[in-house]
Amino acid sequence: MSEPRYRLEFAKGVRRQVERLPGSLYQHVKRLIEGLRQNPRPRQAERLRGASERYKIALGAYRIVYRIEEVRVTILVLKVGKKHGPEFYAEIPDPQPTEE
Repeated sequence: MSEPRYRLEFAKGVRRQVERLPGSLYQHVKRLIEGLRQNPRPRQAERLRGASERYKIALGAYRIVYRIEEVRVTILVLKVGKKHGPEFYAEIPDPQPTEE
């Protein structure tokens, strides 16, 4: 496998969000996030409306929300969790990365 093209960073608290996911979902989310390093726009990713370079990946009731930073060649994972309505997206801040 080739070297990852993109660096992977997490907004504050997102690693904890991932670690709290149920067993097999945790493994699936972990693989998907790691895969973003090679392909930041996989087939199942959708661009968020009104948000430049922000994407979501839906996994049933759960979502992975991330931002692609082309200049820095970085994927910043913004939020991972269960979607309970449109406020899920409204509550996503525009943070600076804090964890690698």
